Amino acid sequence: MWLVALALGLGWAWPAAAQRATISRDNEPVLSDPGGTRLGRLAVGTTLATGPRRDNHIQVTLEGWIFSQSVRRAERDGHNLQIAKSGEENLRAVPNGRIIARLVSGVYLDEVQRRGGWVRVRRALWVAAPGLGAGGAVAAAPAGPPPQDDSAVSVDPRRGIARRRAPLLRAPDGTAAGSLEAGTPVRIIARAGNWVRVEAQGWIRESEVRPADQSVLTGISAAELRTTPEEFRGKLLRWTIQYIALQTADDLRPDFQPGQRYILARGPAPEYAFVYITIPEAKLEEIRRLEPLASVTVVARVLNGRSAYLSNPILELVDIGQ
Repeated sequence: MWLVALALGLGWAWPAAAQRATISRDNEPVLSDPGGTRLGRLAVGTTLATGPRRDNHIQVTLEGWIFSQSVRRAERDGHNLQIAKSGEENLRAVPNGRIIARLVSGVYLDEVQRRGGWVRVRRALWVAAPGLGAGGAVAAAPAGPPPQDDSAVSVDPRRGIARRRAPLLRAPDGTAAGSLEAGTPVRIIARAGNWVRVEAQGWIRESEVRPADQSVLTGISAAELRTTPEEFRGKLLRWTIQYIALQTADDLRPDFQPGQRYILARGPAPEYAFVYITIPEAKLEEIRRLEPLASVTVVARVLNGRSAYLSNPILELVDIGQ
C-alpha cells in the first residue's frame, strides 16, 4: 500500500561546479568510512553530490527528509540528531515522497530544517565506487534555478492520496480487508517501516453496520506503540502473539520491578517484533502450561509503548485465550 502526500516536490540548486553521480545498484551499502561500518542502503537511481575518492570508495552527501518521531537529539562528532527507531528508517527525497535510502538505528545526522512532522537531514558518507554509475564516474551538475524558500511549500505529513488501486490490509503483510481505488484521499495516522496506517472516508448503508466494542483495540501494531507511546498508554489491546518463554526481571531492566515475572514474546502477528507482557500472580500457572512458540491471543493493557533500552512494547496481561 503506497501513498504519497498531496504536495509539491521540494527542489534546491547545487552549485554549478558540484560533482554528482547516480546509484546504479539497488540496496547499495552506505558506509561510515571506506570499507567501514554499514550505516544503511541506497535506492537505485538516487543522485548524490560526490566528494573525494579513497580506496575505491567515493564520499557522497546524503540529504533528505525523515519522520521527526524517528529521530532524537544527540550530539556526537559534530552531528546533532540520531535515528531512534529500531531496525531501519526511511529517508525520502521530499516529505512523504520517494524513498532514497534506508538508514539503520543509531546513525547520527545533521539537522537542516523542520517542517510539520518531518526533518530535513544531511550526512557525508561513503559508497563503493562500482555502485556509482559506470565505475564511479561523476559529472558536473548542471546549473539549476535559484534556491526557493522552503517555508513557502506547505506539506501535511498526515494527508495522502492513493497512487493506484491498492489492497487495504488489516496489518502489514496481513489479510486483506478491502481495497482503495486510485486517487482516494486518505489520512495517515501511523507508520511502520514501509507501511502506513490510513483512514479513508466513504459511505455504506446504516443497516450494514453494528456497534463496535470500544473497550479493546484491535489491529494496532507494535510499531504504532513505539511511535506514539503516550497515545496508547493504559489502553487495552487484543493481540495474537508467539509465546517464547517465561522470564524473571533483574536489576538491569529499569522498566520492571526486580523479580517481576513477564512473557517474552513476538507479536502481534504478522509483525512479530519482540514484546514483553507482565503477568499477574493469578495467571502464572496458565502461562507455565504454554509450549514455546505457541500462538496465543491475549488481551493486555499497554504499560509502555517503548521500553527504555530496546524500544520494545511492555504490556500487562489481562486475559489469555480469547
